[in-house]
Amino acid sequence: MRIRQAALVAVLAGALAGGATPAGARTRPSAVAGSWYPGERALVIGELRQFFADAAAAPVLPGKPEALIVPHAGWRWSGAVAAAAFRNLHPGDFSRVVVVGPSHSGGFDGFSITDADAYETPLGNVPICRDAVEALRDGKLVRTVPGAEDGEHSVEIELPFLQQALGAFCLVPILAGETASESQKAMAEKLATLHDGKTLFVFSSDFTHYGPRYRYAPFGPSARAARDRIRAQNERAVDLILKKDAGGFRKHLEETGDSICGRDGIGVLLELLPKISPKAEATLLARYASIDIPGIEDDNSVTYVAIAFTEGKRPAGKPMEKPPARETCSADAPPFDDGFGRKLVALARATLETQLDGGEAMDRALAALPRDRKDLEQLRGVFVTLNRTDPIEISREGKLRGCVGQIFPVLPLREAVIYAAVSAALHDGRFEPVRAEELPRLEVEMTLLSPPKSVASWRDIRLGTHGIVIDKAGRRAVFLPQVPGEEGWTLEETLAHLSRKAGLPSDAWKDGAAFSVFTGQVFREGREAGRSGK
Repeated sequence: MRIRQAALVAVLAGALAGGATPAGARTRPSAVAGSWYPGERALVIGELRQFFADAAAAPVLPGKPEALIVPHAGWRWSGAVAAAAFRNLHPGDFSRVVVVGPSHSGGFDGFSITDADAYETPLGNVPICRDAVEALRDGKLVRTVPGAEDGEHSVEIELPFLQQALGAFCLVPILAGETASESQKAMAEKLATLHDGKTLFVFSSDFTHYGPRYRYAPFGPSARAARDRIRAQNERAVDLILKKDAGGFRKHLEETGDSICGRDGIGVLLELLPKISPKAEATLLARYASIDIPGIEDDNSVTYVAIAFTEGKRPAGKPMEKPPARETCSADAPPFDDGFGRKLVALARATLETQLDGGEAMDRALAALPRDRKDLEQLRGVFVTLNRTDPIEISREGKLRGCVGQIFPVLPLREAVIYAAVSAALHDGRFEPVRAEELPRLEVEMTLLSPPKSVASWRDIRLGTHGIVIDKAGRRAVFLPQVPGEEGWTLEETLAHLSRKAGLPSDAWKDGAAFSVFTGQVFREGREAGRSGK
């Protein structure tokens, strides 16, 4: 036992140092990073920070939770709801986390537990609590089902939240297959043996899946038409969970067929609570459905819920019932001051350092941003340009090393800077990805864009003031406002180059092309801001 404990301490120390696992250990590779949530370290950190900011209106718990229910959909859909729960965790609160999620592939009875030594995420590897796993595994109720965890997302998608909130911890990942009430009670008995004041129990579940896609539509095929009835059914299920009524929850499932994918895990939770925390109070922290998210036109729907169970009184405040509201920056917004612009450029630089070198530069840069700036939450287009500074490299390969961003305002400013920086370094198809050793020889330039607007003709374009977007025959290309001046081009030359950039003939701009224009404010490392356009 002492040898195992010493090994666990070593693994946790490795996690603190960046997620390394011992030589020869078997790591369960990430299955959904890059699809359900970002695949790059810096983007994960940026999105998590945004979600925690989005969830600021949710109730704050009076103390450490005993257990949590959190959603596990793609972060775009349910990230803010999950953050409403995970934002209540702090480094050192827990050294062990049990995550129970449903197996969406099914095909087995009871519970499957990992035989890996660590789970991989873009933030590093999370070590497995080997002693706890072996204590739970009995070969009957709890066993390792081959292949069960390979493509499963319900556990993995919670881990970056836990890594960001807690720091180092070890993991007990469990997948629930088909279980009856007796199996859920037996599993609760097993989990209760792990309760030690430093173990958090997380139950991963989305709630009602409604519509033809999910083969569940008792109120008619349209989720939008049935919105009120879906919500009423979810409220009944949530109310039974808040009352910790295991029997009532099972009866609800039997009577309605409610398509709550983590129902088996929640059944275990409701049997576990009386054993580990009989006086725990349940708090609904957040709840909304996918059809509540602005811009989503799908007529299917999934409901996302975050619930916490804590000792003591329930916190004040109402649950977060709506997705985060986003405002788009105004086309005539005043320019940013140089001090704020320098902080944004510093964030872009720190993003590159964190992505390529690791470390905490990005955390420091995010913390340095003023908290009272509402424009950080506004949707804004951002481009990041990376320029070489070494004269020999410039003469051999040119000045430009990467330039990527978002023309249209689809991300909050803070997140848009992070995405543009990572994209410029790693995803500009004209160049090989930037290497860490190049960073000292690169200058970071950032352009903050106004929302594009259409113009009737290329003759309405003001060279040196407008950035330009060309659209023709399904092809598109963009030049930032400063490009023509840097290259010494006339308007006609600019449009010819822009046409070729879009993969069109150089004279394609003359007929049948559509143009949009925008203005931009440029910030460069070590220089004051420049304003392109009014």
